Amino acid sequence: MYTGTLILATSWIDTEILWQLGVFFMCFVKYAVAVGMAVAHFENPIWGYTITTVGGIAAVFFWIFFGNWAQSKIVAYNLWIKRKKGKTTLEHPKRFNKKNRWLVKIKKNGGLPILCFITPISIGVAPGCLIAVGLESDRFKIWLYMSASIVFWGIIFFGSKYLLA
Repeated sequence: MYTGTLILATSWIDTEILWQLGVFFMCFVKYAVAVGMAVAHFENPIWGYTITTVGGIAAVFFWIFFGNWAQSKIVAYNLWIKRKKGKTTLEHPKRFNKKNRWLVKIKKNGGLPILCFITPISIGVAPGCLIAVGLESDRFKIWLYMSASIVFWGIIFFGSKYLLA
């Protein structure tokens, strides 16, 4: 009885719309994977470019303006876990490790433009935006650089598909 209802309820969903939504929301996690999915699935490179670019820019907006809220919730959860174990704070003395040195090297050698350039294809939109918010206080500037980078990489990937097709 229930399986028939489930099949009837889902039979109106078009698989192409599910692919488009999957590519769009994959941009929130890993832009390069979403581009690969779009290049492999969509026949029209302009349509794939449009979906991944809009998804990437929406992801950048989300992670820049709401990522701080998500980080605060994660820190609050970690503090709650530490308190359950008997520890009272999350404060640690400042230490220089490989991550800190990498951030200092990026800031000295190119700063925000270099970080935004490498973010979509290497580390992903979410970590790149959270790192960029730590480097720069002007969120509109971060959004502008990240959006330009997503547009650039989309043109490179989908332009090469168009030229090679």
